[in-house]
Amino acid sequence: MIKKEKELKVDILKKDFSENAGLIFADHSNMKSEQSTIIREKLDNIDATLRIVKNTLATLAANECFKDIDLTEIFKGHTSIVISHKDIISTAKVLKDIAREYDILKIKAGIIDGRLINSQDVETLAGLPSREVLLTKVASGLLSPIYALVSLLNNLPQKLVMTLAAIQKNKESQIN
Repeated sequence: MIKKEKELKVDILKKDFSENAGLIFADHSNMKSEQSTIIREKLDNIDATLRIVKNTLATLAANECFKDIDLTEIFKGHTSIVISHKDIISTAKVLKDIAREYDILKIKAGIIDGRLINSQDVETLAGLPSREVLLTKVASGLLSPIYALVSLLNNLPQKLVMTLAAIQKNKESQIN
């Protein structure tokens, strides 16, 4: 590979490293090219990208983007970089499923919000509900007190009418 090509690949990686929802690094030593195509298709469906690059190029890009994180140990052996463009939880779920189904990926680590997480943290992330489910739970939690107040306010006039009807019935029975 000539120097210009290497510089271009490093620039692409730097862009990927700086514009993402999260990164996951995986060992792909057992992966065949047909399997990488299947993985790429599954990741494309959730707006994520699989990059297989030389460790030296990945290290160069990472050193410029993540000055406080040492990724030297991660970029040893066959390392794939999965870039999540929108939802890191969905990406972690898909990778976990792929690792279980095909036994070709071993998750090494990840980076979320500029913080390095280990493989167990990525597994935990994969167990979380999706972003949409979490947002729905938050919204329903916020709306629950409002619904209770509306219900209470709707019941007050009804209780007043029932109380007045009982008083009227009581007075009528006293008169008769």
